[in-house]
Amino acid sequence: MADAAGRLLIEEGFEAITHRRVADAASVPQGSASYYFPSRAALVAASVRAAEGLRAASAETFSRSLEPGRRSSPEAAELVIRTLFAPRVDDRVVATRLDPMLTALRDPALRPLMAEHRPRLLGSVRRTLEASGYATVTDVDLVAHLVDASLLTAAATGEEQVIRRAAAVLARYLDAVG
Repeated sequence: MADAAGRLLIEEGFEAITHRRVADAASVPQGSASYYFPSRAALVAASVRAAEGLRAASAETFSRSLEPGRRSSPEAAELVIRTLFAPRVDDRVVATRLDPMLTALRDPALRPLMAEHRPRLLGSVRRTLEASGYATVTDVDLVAHLVDASLLTAAATGEEQVIRRAAAVLARYLDAVG
């Protein structure tokens, strides 16, 4: 059930995390979700932990699958974004992925769950940069922050293609440092 909850969180955001929706997604009776997760807080915590674990594992799989070779900065930037938001990223990423992450970070009980998989995620970004010919970019944490800020800025200004905008910003950074 936790895996189903994590997938729901990744695909639809926090509004999808209800006992009924999780039970349906896991193909179990609704009472099972309420039994294993007696409160909404417990259900949300399990969802966040599972989503971040899935995200980190998917990022590792994706980054390890890349063939090494020098890529243009826009190509590398897009691959970094795909790594950061694996297993699935589209222009709804701010609503479905960043907003839940920000919501979780505001909750002291969820912060450690969010931080738990960050080293794995950043390791995957490092592998993506190296596979793309940008091994000289050493501050992968800064790269991740730049992507998040670019996505949020693009969404806040009404940009419809937030990934393209964030990739353009990251490409400028890669050109400057890589």
